[in-house]
Amino acid sequence: MFALTTESCLKKIDNVYSLVYLAAKRTVSLTRGEKSLLPDQEGEKPIMVAIEEIAAGKIALAPPEENNEPDES
Repeated sequence: MFALTTESCLKKIDNVYSLVYLAAKRTVSLTRGEKSLLPDQEGEKPIMVAIEEIAAGKIALAPPEENNEPDES
């Protein structure tokens, strides 16, 4: 494991709120049994694995989907 800072993760994610959201979603996935995208993560806490994956650029937020439905105004 290497030392991580918020700044290193924010180079990959726009803002701290998006970073927290992405880390939380990934942590839940890892807790439910999904495998890490990085090697040698056996025994690491899921939150640390999620943060390391973000810092390594292995996961990112998907762009928001456009709503193409017509307005009912």
